Amino acid sequence: MSVDGIITTQRLVLSPFTAGCIGPEYLGWLNDPLVMRFSNQRFHLHTPGSAHNYLASFEGTANRFFAIHQLQDKRMIGTMTAYIAAPHRTVDLGLLIGDRSVWGRGYGLEAWSALMSRLFGEGLRKVTGGTVRPNTGMQKIMQRSGMRMEAVRERHEIVGEEEVDVLYYARFRDA
Repeated sequence: MSVDGIITTQRLVLSPFTAGCIGPEYLGWLNDPLVMRFSNQRFHLHTPGSAHNYLASFEGTANRFFAIHQLQDKRMIGTMTAYIAAPHRTVDLGLLIGDRSVWGRGYGLEAWSALMSRLFGEGLRKVTGGTVRPNTGMQKIMQRSGMRMEAVRERHEIVGEEEVDVLYYARFRDA
């Protein structure tokens, strides 16, 4: 279900991320080495100012930034981004389940699938996403949502001391 930019699933509510979402919990996720171990955000110190600047970067664009809340208790457990290339009718998704206490419960797949469905319903023709090879959880989310691997950039990034591939997945609306 979708009302005014809000997406509701069986267990989640995805709503526009607002300045009110920026607090100690959110900043804690962004600065948690375990949560960010596969993200390039791990190279930055995140502050209220940097978070507000990131939120402001969405203003006046087609791009979207969502907070993911559990439906039952309204607790924020993560975020999603959608970077839209309107002329091409494509979108690149990003996902952060920051609350480690809910990892492994399928919330990432539920949020990812719901946003992908919404964007296809709005006329976008292709959804993409990427992750580093060691991030098997994100690979499973993309695969289980019907995406297929589209490209590999070999030894493109460094995680820990290891050179790792970046994997790119895609799904077309008509797939």
